Amino acid sequence: MKNILSLLILGVFAIYFIQRSLFDTLLNNLVHVSQFLLLFYVIWILFYDFFRSLKKKLGEKFGIHLKRFKRKIYKLKR
Repeated sequence: MKNILSLLILGVFAIYFIQRSLFDTLLNNLVHVSQFLLLFYVIWILFYDFFRSLKKKLGEKFGIHLKRFKRKIYKLKR
């Protein structure tokens, strides 16, 4: 793994010194992708907490407990 990573770093430096326009294009695309990944990560965190709390509230309100339900289904299958 270290060998692959070191080859990747050497390749980036080579592209930087040999063909600067290609390096700028790659860096520009990487910046655009990283913005979308960061946005997706923030949305994931927000919705994960929201749905986890919603599941807990529904479980308390309606007595819906998924673990018990899954156990009952498993016992019925057996």
